[in-house]
Amino acid sequence: MEIRTNRSRDLQETRIIPPADRPRLPRKKIAQKIGRSPIGGRGFASALSMVGKLSGCLLVIIVMLSIYIFATTSKRFNLRQVAFYGYKKLNPKQLEKVIRQDFPANILRLDLRRLKERLQKETWVRQVEIRRILPSDLIIYVQERIPSVILEMNGELMVADRDGTVLDKYEPRYGKLDMPVFKGVLGEDPENYRMYQEENTARISRALIMLSEIESGCPAYVRNISEVDISDRNNLKILLVDDTTEIYLGEKDYRKRFCTLMSNLSQYRELKNKYHDIPLVDMRFDGQIVYRLGRPDAEYSEKAGN
Repeated sequence: MEIRTNRSRDLQETRIIPPADRPRLPRKKIAQKIGRSPIGGRGFASALSMVGKLSGCLLVIIVMLSIYIFATTSKRFNLRQVAFYGYKKLNPKQLEKVIRQDFPANILRLDLRRLKERLQKETWVRQVEIRRILPSDLIIYVQERIPSVILEMNGELMVADRDGTVLDKYEPRYGKLDMPVFKGVLGEDPENYRMYQEENTARISRALIMLSEIESGCPAYVRNISEVDISDRNNLKILLVDDTTEIYLGEKDYRKRFCTLMSNLSQYRELKNKYHDIPLVDMRFDGQIVYRLGRPDAEYSEKAGN
């Protein structure tokens, strides 16, 4: 018996024919996309580097700020000892008292510039140099003012340094100060004198130049001067020892004029014996000495000898 089927035909008829292959598009590389992303690749690494640097700087600032706060508040850095060097007239305890009362206790909070300015306001202090010695000490080197000038102020004698700073009343302990007395400063007392400090300093400076110039040419003659009138900087006047006659030296050629006077001193004494009163001798004229006599408008001049 023979059985026939049509399965093969059906299979043949129902076979699925696949569609023709479509051309495949090339895939985009993922790495290229990541490289172009704002949070990837070089941009991401740069951002990480910047964050790291900022974090490091912030950490350093925090550490330094913590150290500063600790140092400026810790009692370990409070002023313990102040050592002074170079003083003779000054009272170091008084200066230390000024520092402790007027300035912070913590040595790191001390404004050294302001402290220097404050100490230099003290009468005898000319210059100071300040050093911190951690954790708690100060060393202060002091340059004192030196008494160099005797001033007459409203009938009272005062001593001052070469800058014209009034230091003290004249006392026997300043007896070794072999200087003429300077008259004609502005001010009736030290406080009032300081109101005209600049002008007084200029007058004293001119008188010191005059004495130095005379001493350079006639060293022995300076001791013959007892007073210097500095009321007019353009015409310095002097008095000789044990004499009351004013001698005008003007504003220049001090050595030449004074030496001329001393070379003709015998002539001056003869005229004084003759006329008894010569209130003024004027040395401001080249080649001659003018003697103004006690009588009104009386004047006598002599050719100056060498």
